[in-house]
Amino acid sequence: MTVGLVRVPVSDQVADHILGLLFAGELRAGDRIDLDGLAASLGVSRIPVREALAQLERDGIARTEHHRGAFVADFDAGTVREAFELYALLSGLTSFRVARRRDPGALAALTALRDEIMAATDLDRFESLAREFRRVINLAAGGPHLRALMRSFRGLVPAAARFGMAEAMPGEREYITAELGAIVGGDCAAAARMAIAHIRHSGQCAISGLMAAGIFTEGPAVSESPPDELLALIESLGARS
Repeated sequence: MTVGLVRVPVSDQVADHILGLLFAGELRAGDRIDLDGLAASLGVSRIPVREALAQLERDGIARTEHHRGAFVADFDAGTVREAFELYALLSGLTSFRVARRRDPGALAALTALRDEIMAATDLDRFESLAREFRRVINLAAGGPHLRALMRSFRGLVPAAARFGMAEAMPGEREYITAELGAIVGGDCAAAARMAIAHIRHSGQCAISGLMAAGIFTEGPAVSESPPDELLALIESLGARS
């Protein structure tokens, strides 16, 4: 079974392009972001460019100054680590809920994706499939507010993860297999733990890749909540769904 992947919105593509410029060293902290120039060079209107800017502001990557325009904000490894830590918490919650509900359609889609992920050798294909695996879980977890929160991480987290994907791939396969096994078995706590460990692993590989590329040096430490504390919070939230 081949799973069709979702088309990426134009605003997401613009945000990804800006992050690419940043991670390539063509944009640095404090640089002005030329919105009109971006729209012209990408062949899009200003609307998706402004939507992309709003997304990057939520990620702490951009800032807007009244009457001056948009600029790249100061960011470091701590900015990236914090984003992954928050995404790990929400991913643990969605995986917990999917394991409890065990919807047959979601389980079938996740199993098919897992099989394709295990067979994928192309890095881009692997990344797309891994993102789709997480998207299916997020959708199956239900709740418009939770889905909206998960969508807010579609900029910095996947763009940064790409830098560490080659290093992360073996571990990603193991975490995805373990998470799916817990979901299929209805083990909510194990599913949540695997999701948290998976996202943290991806985040650390991303930071290592970005530091190796000279994008930034290590920033202030962002403390990770102990898994048991996160799990207790997830169980409390999951019980209300």
